[in-house]
Amino acid sequence: MKRIFVISIILTSAFFLNACGDEAENSNNVPRERLVPVETITLERTGFDEIIYLTGTVEALDDALVASETSGRVQSIRDRGTMVRQGDVIARIDDSIIRSAFDAAKAQYELAEDAFRRQTALHADSIISTLEYNSALAMRDQARAQLEQVQKQLNDANISAPISGRIEERFVREGELVGPGAPVVRIVNTDRVKLLAGVPERFAGDIREGSPVNVTFRSYSIDDLNARVTFAGNMINPDTRSYPVEIEISNPQRVLKPEMVADLQILRRVVDDSIIIPRSAIVRDEAGPNVFVLREGNGRQTAQLVSITTGITSGALVQVLDGLQDGDEIVTSGQNVLNQGDRVNIVQNRRSTVTVDELRVSYNGSFN
Repeated sequence: MKRIFVISIILTSAFFLNACGDEAENSNNVPRERLVPVETITLERTGFDEIIYLTGTVEALDDALVASETSGRVQSIRDRGTMVRQGDVIARIDDSIIRSAFDAAKAQYELAEDAFRRQTALHADSIISTLEYNSALAMRDQARAQLEQVQKQLNDANISAPISGRIEERFVREGELVGPGAPVVRIVNTDRVKLLAGVPERFAGDIREGSPVNVTFRSYSIDDLNARVTFAGNMINPDTRSYPVEIEISNPQRVLKPEMVADLQILRRVVDDSIIIPRSAIVRDEAGPNVFVLREGNGRQTAQLVSITTGITSGALVQVLDGLQDGDEIVTSGQNVLNQGDRVNIVQNRRSTVTVDELRVSYNGSFN
């Protein structure tokens, strides 16, 4: 009997220990709830800059191709790279033949002028007829016209700079013959430059002289610039279906060179009192754009996928027309690994206006 009692105790103890082991094992096998680290922003209404992004090309504001206005042999010419001022002589044409013609024309004019003065006195005393007086007058005027013509040819032998700038190209050498209309040098002034671009026709009505522009030279070590549209054309380019715009920029250090490429951000309009979110926060599916919004429930904060209607997109920012409101907290980092209903660990939360301002400046620059 005693033996049976001992066996019963042993079996009962074994059953109890086995049950405890199963309970411990079951507690270890309970899956832990998913907790995803995220960054969020709390939405606040703010203004929104709609930007038009264009590519522009630098051109010199003053660019002159200087040609000879007379014929002859080149006696001297300034070198490439020489800085000249308006009116400086940049080339001289051999004027020996023209000078001889000038001397002859001057002598002829002086004779005609002297004869005309004598005829004038005689005509005043009625000694000669009016016909003879008019003949002397015509000869004097003809001689003066001839002298002026040769004088111009003599002046044209000195080719002067029509603008201030730098000689970038030279088309003739000393000793070569040139004729009227032959190009001699090209002078370029880059103290001020202009950026040329084309505005798509759908935006043309919103861009006008004075529209703010942020200029970025991403391929060069040149600081961003703030400028304004100085010319907005009304004639469309039929090949590109765009309207020309020009932006003039001061370039005193001449760091901007013709044919450089610039990124232009032209302010189209400012939209006030809008919900603005980073474009990267959007999660797209077959139904359209969505964002993860944090919701409180049962003492827990979970991510809920909310469908939104978007408006204007400008750079890294998107206007939300429907689906979100002031005070909503949305996920801006970590959303690509979230599932509907996941619990989240908020690593960082910021006001949306702070994030929007940072993205606006980093992507668009600032409009001052």
